[in-house]
Amino acid sequence: MRIGIILVSYNTRDLLYNCLKSVFEQTALPENTFRVVVVDNGSTDQSLEMVQRDFPQVIAVDAGENLGFGRANNLGMERLEAQYGRTEYLLFLNPDTLLLNNAPGILADFLDRHPTAGAVGGNLYGADGTTPNQSFSPVHGLGWELMKFMPNSVKNWYWPRGTWFNYGTTPRQVGYISGADLMIRRSALGDSPAFDPDFFMYYEDMELCVRIRRAGYGVWSEPQARIIHLEGQACQVSRTKFERLQQTKYLYYNKVHDPGYARAVYWLTQCGYRFYVLWGRVSGNREKAARYREWAEVNAAAWHSRPKP
Repeated sequence: MRIGIILVSYNTRDLLYNCLKSVFEQTALPENTFRVVVVDNGSTDQSLEMVQRDFPQVIAVDAGENLGFGRANNLGMERLEAQYGRTEYLLFLNPDTLLLNNAPGILADFLDRHPTAGAVGGNLYGADGTTPNQSFSPVHGLGWELMKFMPNSVKNWYWPRGTWFNYGTTPRQVGYISGADLMIRRSALGDSPAFDPDFFMYYEDMELCVRIRRAGYGVWSEPQARIIHLEGQACQVSRTKFERLQQTKYLYYNKVHDPGYARAVYWLTQCGYRFYVLWGRVSGNREKAARYREWAEVNAAAWHSRPKP
């Protein structure tokens, strides 16, 4: 099998339907060279029944519970290869995406031509199909965390145009690819699962790309592959999810660096939040002070309840 396409769904039936429809309409490859699997994370909106009814060619896997993003993708990879054998490339695709062209074929062709590339992703767009959306990013570190608290003028200097989107027409190497449309070379994984199962949600795509880079492969952006990403419609942000994001951030830094590095990131983040609480008070901006106070509280709770690797 040349390409295995894996999607994870959690109560995203309508988005998932449109995504799968675009996959089969836009993917210009012989039918027996690519397969699609959907892992349902315990949805209650009949997502799984929709897949079985409307897309019988798709492997529909009932996880039985919410396994999170990474573990569910690993399950999809396992079921796919158990049925069809080891695949050459794996494309992890979010259910809130829509293919605008033969993106799976374009990404696979890129990996064919670049044997030292381990991962590649396309350009992501907003709902209108033209507005650039975040497609990749530098790998996060202390510099990244510090820059989040800088004025916009400094941020724009440090993160120039093209930091998150490939405005050119040729591929280029990047830090990590968004998990919304991440294609990887299967052989770059060896016998390991794609995603670290310790990550429930967030940062698993970055950790995977770091692992691929440390194995000696490149991570690339291929702008010819074009995909709409309806970001946020499949996962609304709440205080609970923000806390989970912070927890996972510290798990990530612990894994890719060490506990001391993670602690440094925590104190940097906490100091940044506390500074803006003070600044809000001094400037009379009570709303800003209250917002950063809440973020500092959530950040502290996340640090103390963070999962240990």
